Amino acid sequence: MYEKKGLEKLLLKKIEEVISEPTYNWTSDFRGFMTSNEGKPVVRVAVANCRIDMDIWKGLRTPANVGVHPLTPADIWMHYAAMHVKNTRPDGMPNPLAMPESFNDASRRFQRVIIISGMLAVNPQVFRDYAKKIEDGDADPLDHYRLATNDVSTIIDRALSKAALQMMSPDRAVIPMTKKNTDAIISRTRAEYTKGRYHGPCNDHWPKNSIAVMTGLLRFGVNRIPFRDEVTKEGNCRRLFGRYGSIVVFDKERPVKDDGKGITFLDYDNLEWLKKVNDYTIVDPEVTSDRYCTYNLLKPDGASICGKCIEMCPSNALPNSSPLPDGIFPDKILRQKHRFWKETLDFDYANCSRDRTQKAEIFEDYVCARCEAICASRGIQKSSEQIEVING
Repeated sequence: MYEKKGLEKLLLKKIEEVISEPTYNWTSDFRGFMTSNEGKPVVRVAVANCRIDMDIWKGLRTPANVGVHPLTPADIWMHYAAMHVKNTRPDGMPNPLAMPESFNDASRRFQRVIIISGMLAVNPQVFRDYAKKIEDGDADPLDHYRLATNDVSTIIDRALSKAALQMMSPDRAVIPMTKKNTDAIISRTRAEYTKGRYHGPCNDHWPKNSIAVMTGLLRFGVNRIPFRDEVTKEGNCRRLFGRYGSIVVFDKERPVKDDGKGITFLDYDNLEWLKKVNDYTIVDPEVTSDRYCTYNLLKPDGASICGKCIEMCPSNALPNSSPLPDGIFPDKILRQKHRFWKETLDFDYANCSRDRTQKAEIFEDYVCARCEAICASRGIQKSSEQIEVING
């Protein structure tokens, strides 16, 4: 059931069902999602499993990382259990004492949590066209960008929901972490004093980007946007940016370290390693070799071989949130002590948001996403041999 290739096939099937609807058929031949040489949507899946009692946010639960109160498997279980209360007896009479099964009771039946991350890649032509406008000095965002990415986001959300429904079984609990489900879980498990400013600037209790990185599907770039590099059958390197989501499963099997079918084992050592890989203040060769982003690779003069996302940031939020290519923060950032939680620098979300929001108040269709567009289409990639090592 959890075989990576089988899950990709299932998700692809569900995406094809969604995109066959009139809503996602453009009047031209253009599609917002990327397609393969065979004309199929480009879908990628990663699967991780861990003990049911594991703290998946250990070492990350701070205002400068994923926030103080991210959702846990116990929270997700609470939602599932509440939606499966049998409050009507077999004879049709109400049962007022029926209660959801507690997480502790569920932990006696289930031994592991499985997190499935799925991504639908955005059409790379969208990023190429947008990058050309940026390089031409055009401040107007690409119209197709908003339309395409909104389509892709909706398609993957619905497809994951449909895939989760097909995975249901009496031996497992399956919860698609769609926008609707996630919003419901947050609103029903998080009180006022554990949300918003009390959670942290992240303001997202189930960060889809961090989940995708945690499962190994993607890696963060220095621009704090996750993506995936891979090698085609022809030996060419390509970069996938997309929209993604997840499914959480509770089942009775023991966690496996390697089942030979693409499922990975998540433990605290693995979490700590991923934290290092996605921390651009760490420039040890062993760590940087596991990144797609080439920001920490230097030219003879000490400058980054890439860093284009930082150069193209109109709000200055990225330059104000990134170390130098050698991993050291410049003095102007170190002086901003209010933005550090111990060693971790909070992203300059205020300036990023201000710039986008103020422009959108004047120019109705304004979006920024310049860091994503330039990285996707102009970012310097590693060699195919290096990428294949990262992807195993």
